[in-house]
Amino acid sequence: MEKVLKNEIKRLCRRAEQRAMGLVAKARKDRERFEKRTGLIAGTPQPAANLAPIYKHFDLAHCARNANIIAKTIWRKVLAGEYEPAPAVRFEKAKPQGGIREIMAFCIPDAALANVVLWRARSRNIKRLSPFSYAYHPDRDVFDAILALKGFMTEQRLFAVQIDFKKYFDTIPTRYMEDCINDRELVAVTPHERFILKEFMRHQYANVLEYRKGMFSRRHIGTPQGSSVSLLLANLANHELDKALERRSGRFVRYADDVVALCSSYSEAEEIEATFIDHCRNSGLVINEQKSPGIAIIGTDSSEMRSFTGFDYLGYRFTKSGLKVPDHVWARITRKLSRLIQLHLIQYPNKFGLGKQRFRVLKKPYDWDLLALILELRGYLYGGLAEDEISKFLKGGDKLRKMRGLMGFYALLEDAETLKRLDTWLLVNLRLAMRKRQRIIKTQYKRKGLGPSAEELILGTWLDKTAWRGGKCPDPRLPSFVRGWRAARKYYYTFGLEGVDPPPYSYY
Repeated sequence: MEKVLKNEIKRLCRRAEQRAMGLVAKARKDRERFEKRTGLIAGTPQPAANLAPIYKHFDLAHCARNANIIAKTIWRKVLAGEYEPAPAVRFEKAKPQGGIREIMAFCIPDAALANVVLWRARSRNIKRLSPFSYAYHPDRDVFDAILALKGFMTEQRLFAVQIDFKKYFDTIPTRYMEDCINDRELVAVTPHERFILKEFMRHQYANVLEYRKGMFSRRHIGTPQGSSVSLLLANLANHELDKALERRSGRFVRYADDVVALCSSYSEAEEIEATFIDHCRNSGLVINEQKSPGIAIIGTDSSEMRSFTGFDYLGYRFTKSGLKVPDHVWARITRKLSRLIQLHLIQYPNKFGLGKQRFRVLKKPYDWDLLALILELRGYLYGGLAEDEISKFLKGGDKLRKMRGLMGFYALLEDAETLKRLDTWLLVNLRLAMRKRQRIIKTQYKRKGLGPSAEELILGTWLDKTAWRGGKCPDPRLPSFVRGWRAARKYYYTFGLEGVDPPPYSYY
């Protein structure tokens, strides 16, 4: 155990060092980009949060240098029943759907120990996990959950039951989690693992300012988000619900705390809903009445109860006619595109200034800010793939080297109409932004800005590539949702989903 823990401490140190180097490189690149765009001298960036001065076990160099003795000390304390995680640093992170999520940053040795416990406990209990639980299974991901739920959709009368737990990770009662850990029929863990899990459930924490003053709070409810043991604890807390739903219908999917159950009659739906209520009564969890859709008929008009064309789950809309893009995802995508367009084309000339060499209209026309925007849009949609790679693959070329980005995730989509509308939305709003950019340039700089047509943006002819200095000129063609989806769809049908990277859980 000591050797495994030592190696994990060193691995986390290497990963954290690489991440820190990446942040430094990004800050340098951002400064260079700002100076090129505006002709101004960039200010000094704020340094990334460095927790090393707070406690030595946050120090990468110290932990890497002393990994062996740290691992021995921690394991000796575990064996003696004296181990307790060092207080974690609490951060707040905005949720995509609104609200704040508390994240705990544990020091490197404690994070390493949590990882080791998760791996060992999960591998030992893999056969006990419900086949309908997907978030914490090492060989499954969100695509498996989506495909499984899609397989439950039928042309017959269909009832969907969706229940949302109120602040699930923050409100799982510690008493209930302890009961789950102590249940030998439910989970197989060693006495030492059980002890470590219980210590993490009652760890101390503080924000950075309170930490420096030694003012710590102690957890009495919920899981320590930010630690890998949170994954195990949260899954155990819903294990009894999985078993109860299996006895009821067996047609459900759970991904973390997101659960959808399907059935063919209203009486079955009522029984499933009662199963959720009973689970909450036994566990101490609370149903979010405002966000829980409850029972609804899917794809059938009914005067007796609510009827919907489909339901939203894990970033997709499930309907009897196939998988579509949900309205809230449309809103999120267009917000992202609007922000990028505003940042690249409007904010810099309007707020900071515009370098004299950023654009030219006559003789070898170019606009480097527009090109930078197109490159970032392509990275968002295609995940780093070039237009030539996409085009060649669609025409029968070699397998793509990877399939990431937004369109990689939507490889399972069966409705291209929303994507066509997104392509139109992007083109229209990009042209509107370019016109606004022209007005700003004319008013503030007494010059004429570039005003490409829709055709020029689509074909990339707005840019004279001979104006590019350096290596190969980047492709100036506007990326397309439909084109990216067609490539992802072909990749899925030809090679499966093994080479497709889904976005992190927080995205859904």
